[in-house]
Amino acid sequence: MKYLLILDSFKGSISSYKAAQAVKEGLGCGEIIPFSDGGEGFAECMQYICGGERVYFPTFDSYGREISSYYLRIGDTAVIETALADGLVTVGSDRPNIIYARSFGTGETIKKALCDGCKKLIIGFGGSAVNDGGAGALQALGARIIGEKGLAALAGEWCVGIDLKDITPLLKEAEIIFACDVDNPYCGERGASMVFSPQKGADEQTAVRMEKSHRRFADILLRATGKDISATPGAGAAGGLAGGLMAVCEPVIKSGFEVLSDLCSLKEKIKNADIIITGEGKTDKQTLMGKLPKQVTALAKSMGKRVVCVSGTITQEGKELGADLYVPLSHGEITAQMTIADPVPYLINAGKTIKNTYEV
Repeated sequence: MKYLLILDSFKGSISSYKAAQAVKEGLGCGEIIPFSDGGEGFAECMQYICGGERVYFPTFDSYGREISSYYLRIGDTAVIETALADGLVTVGSDRPNIIYARSFGTGETIKKALCDGCKKLIIGFGGSAVNDGGAGALQALGARIIGEKGLAALAGEWCVGIDLKDITPLLKEAEIIFACDVDNPYCGERGASMVFSPQKGADEQTAVRMEKSHRRFADILLRATGKDISATPGAGAAGGLAGGLMAVCEPVIKSGFEVLSDLCSLKEKIKNADIIITGEGKTDKQTLMGKLPKQVTALAKSMGKRVVCVSGTITQEGKELGADLYVPLSHGEITAQMTIADPVPYLINAGKTIKNTYEV
């Protein structure tokens, strides 16, 4: 039996490659392709497939704390992952209220890569700790948000305009690809605030407040640039960071899945496998919005392959994914907290379950 393992990272717990290694140990065989849909682990997966050098530099996390981050340089191309400077994993569990979080670190990463001479940017969105609509990143790139200084993630509440004349001109000279892990718009019921901010600590009242801020900030960007980002698919990625950047550059929008699958000849590898194993930390209704397991499953099914989903938690809605077998790590007396804290033994057992299902 030929197994192909294409797992996403298990957010805040284990990387794509290490998760797949553990499942492979339980199986006793299989080929691993470390993968990301643009979120956490995107740069690491790109380096695994394409090589390149990590360029480290000092910057700030989403709450203004000094950190060391990096971008991946491959020739004159910079691979930038928003989950590095502004990721949930980076800020960890010790994070203040989300209304103070801003995407300044990602903006500094972009500026650093451009100033280092990179002519092409591939920016992966996802796994972020922010919901500031890109306001922080725009400031790092040279924008001046006009108005009485307010809370970072609520720029739309307090600003009266935005001055973009000092945005680094290198941004418009570069070829830019946005690798978005979701197709959610900037605003609305499926927008950044209403769908993703609760995952980052926002209560219902704060999510509604952020939605109103995003709507107003989108209007301010429209007046400044002539671009309406409010309903653009993918603009809601990384707390609206993708949308804020879309307003000031001309990116080609792709999924991280598409970017990586082209580089590693994924279709050919699926064609030569018998069973495809995918998964993530939690498979739920958001998975169905275009995250990695959804894309892997759709591609594999189009080629007549069997698919197994291994995830920390799998909800009833998540089972609409269309896999042939679902293997949740947490079940019965095994809690989600246990599998997050030490996922390896549970992933090994998942591999054994798959082997017993298809080979006994």
